[in-house]
Amino acid sequence: MQIALMYFRQKKLDSLKKYCFIAKKNVEASNDLSRIQKFHFYLATYYKYKEVPDSAYYHYNTSKNFLLKLGDTITAGRRMLNFAVIQMNEKDLLGAETTTITSLKYLEKSNLNRIKADLYNNLGLIAKRRNEYEEALNYFNLSLNYLNKCEVNDRVIKSKLNYYNNVALIYQMKKNYKKSNFFLKKALKIDRIKEKFSLSYAFILENMTLNNYKLNNEKNLLYNYKKVLSIREKAKHIKGISITNNLLAFYYKDKGNKEKALFYANKGLKYSKQSNENTRTLEALKLLSELTKGETSKKYLQAYIQLNDSLYNRERLMKNQFAKIRYETDKKEKENSNLKLENERKQLALESEKQQKIIGWLVALGSFLLILFIITITKIRRRKLLFEAKLQQVEAREKERQQIAKSLHDEVAGDIRMLHLKLAKANQQEAAKNLEVIKENVRNLSHQLSSESFEEVSFKNQIINLIADYFEIDFKISVKNIDDISWKEINNSIKRTLYLAIRESIQNTRKYAEATKINIRFSDTKKTIILIISDNGKGFNTLEKKTGIGIKNMQERIEEIQGTFSIESIENKGTTTTIETPKKWKSV
Repeated sequence: MQIALMYFRQKKLDSLKKYCFIAKKNVEASNDLSRIQKFHFYLATYYKYKEVPDSAYYHYNTSKNFLLKLGDTITAGRRMLNFAVIQMNEKDLLGAETTTITSLKYLEKSNLNRIKADLYNNLGLIAKRRNEYEEALNYFNLSLNYLNKCEVNDRVIKSKLNYYNNVALIYQMKKNYKKSNFFLKKALKIDRIKEKFSLSYAFILENMTLNNYKLNNEKNLLYNYKKVLSIREKAKHIKGISITNNLLAFYYKDKGNKEKALFYANKGLKYSKQSNENTRTLEALKLLSELTKGETSKKYLQAYIQLNDSLYNRERLMKNQFAKIRYETDKKEKENSNLKLENERKQLALESEKQQKIIGWLVALGSFLLILFIITITKIRRRKLLFEAKLQQVEAREKERQQIAKSLHDEVAGDIRMLHLKLAKANQQEAAKNLEVIKENVRNLSHQLSSESFEEVSFKNQIINLIADYFEIDFKISVKNIDDISWKEINNSIKRTLYLAIRESIQNTRKYAEATKINIRFSDTKKTIILIISDNGKGFNTLEKKTGIGIKNMQERIEEIQGTFSIESIENKGTTTTIETPKKWKSV
């Protein structure tokens, strides 16, 4: 591992990976958790720079888990910053936020102010991507507070430059260009910024130039953009080059100079593809589709649509991949816990054997207890058989739903899609449009009929993924106390019923309630789980309005597992649904 460490410090990635795997066998055989976590950390670094996010996430997460076993929460927190950034870049914003907050808890009592500053900066960037501007500003200011506590060095100065630029971008997004320039000018006052932090200087100058353009001040605009381009070309900063070319293309498009706009848009496309900067690629493709005509325009628009769709699918895939990695990690820890539990059971069995010998001397009492035991076992067996029969009914119905959902999705929706394509090719646009609506309805119905598997992804992660699917700027979903319940001990049928109830409630609220917020709160008693779902929507009169089939199905599912269901709604004040289910199946 010493050779691997050397290449790690030199950032010679291929050599780093090679010597990591050479050392792997000896490291794992040593059972030295400190060495094992370093092995995973080095590999995570390799995959990070090679831009393989799921592998980098896996090794950072594994390194963190070994550090927690060693009791080193400080270093574990630092590892979490690394994969929180990966989650954010892959647009798993909810996962990135959870990871960052957990990291801050681990580092709370440490004096690592620069790391804390980076974590709050990460939370600010997450809020910015959600367009939650005030929250983002609060986080950036917390980041600055910690930076001010640090000893001044180049890394701290660069972090402060990032702070000024990030805050300026927030005000730019809010179209407050003067306030944006105020922070950018503060950044430019930092000593020797051009010489020591040329790329940061280029970014700041570019944003100030854009602000001035928005303020109708075009003085030195082209000079500044070309100056920025020169700095980035000298540094071979491909991502930055693509940004500047796109900005120049937008400028010349606004000015009606189509020829130059096309020239810079094509350059922007070229460099964004080289740097795998998909956001800039989408910008360039959209520009080119607007600047060209006929088949050329269609080609660029089609490329834009295909890339946008692939990015959406990739985001979903990465969210699931991150959840799967967490699941696999939890599974290994569960296996270790099961081994410990098995040893405890064996110990209990030995003690039970000793007790049986004592009972054997008490013949009269033993006979009475035996008869009582037989009666009890008979009753329990009967209850168990009834429970198993009930469970089989639930599972059989679930399989039917899955089969119907599969047929709708794979067969019916597929046939509709083929017919839609034929109608579109035949220029029957109105019919094709109506058929697209039918296809979406069939697809939505198949999703509603399908259910989730809790064998591969935990209940908590299923709920997180569900919220991520529906979470929007004007429709916020919050979950409270989900960690207060030991979900691993809850029957899958109960978890599935709760999941479907939450999904149905979110869909109903989003579709009918005109709500901006929905709160999901869990609590439990010794024997039951309580789920309360409330929204701030327009509500309805429960005495006058009949409940829909979705709510009726929800109520039937809950009563089927011996739970209770109630819904209360006040017009213009919102709706509250209360569900109570047993933690385990009650005896019949």
